[in-house]
Amino acid sequence: MPYIIIGLVILIPVLMYFSAKYGEKKARKSFFDMLFKFGYDTKVKAFKTYNLSAQKNGIVFLGDSITQDYNVYEYLKPYDVYNRGIGGDTTLGVLKRLDESVFQLEPKQVFLMIGTNDFELTDQTTHEIHHNVEEIVKKIHKKLPQCKIMIISTLPVNPTIDIKTVGKRTNAKISELNYLNKNIKHVVYVDAYTKLLKNDVLNPAYTLEGLHLNQEGYTVLTKVLNTYIDK
Repeated sequence: MPYIIIGLVILIPVLMYFSAKYGEKKARKSFFDMLFKFGYDTKVKAFKTYNLSAQKNGIVFLGDSITQDYNVYEYLKPYDVYNRGIGGDTTLGVLKRLDESVFQLEPKQVFLMIGTNDFELTDQTTHEIHHNVEEIVKKIHKKLPQCKIMIISTLPVNPTIDIKTVGKRTNAKISELNYLNKNIKHVVYVDAYTKLLKNDVLNPAYTLEGLHLNQEGYTVLTKVLNTYIDK
């Protein structure tokens, strides 16, 4: 409890400052952008430290909170895996941290799942998001030509459960992005999207609130990925 009070004492004046400077709506965005940047930078620095003791030739999972929350160390226990997910991340964020998240590890295989937050947090079109995914792939392939790159489809959402969490994401946009990503060179496309669907939305049995996966959802995802993991 004391930590919560201390946190509020620190955060409330900061939010008031942003409100005075930018107005309420912009203040909220600037404030949460600041919090995300702090969390992002902290995670990237942590990855750099973890990499010092990591083994080369492993398997990297790269993405946002859906990857971050995926306990690959348990679900994929027999394999030498590294989770490089950051909650709230976008394709642009991944492009900035390829060194700490991929290159330093020199993996034999990368599983990339990114793009859903771009629909909510940026003004990019589906084609622009796809272009960023393509750039991520190009950079990895150029730096690590022997590395196998697997693109996991962006997962479906279910707006009927919690529309606020799902936000501007739609399955129509996500399906379009997946269609474009299928044709990127130097990748294997992994279709997890259809395995998690029920009645054209993310199966309620597999999700916490229509966006993130629960334990059952991750179990299904793991079954899909097991087919593609380089044994």
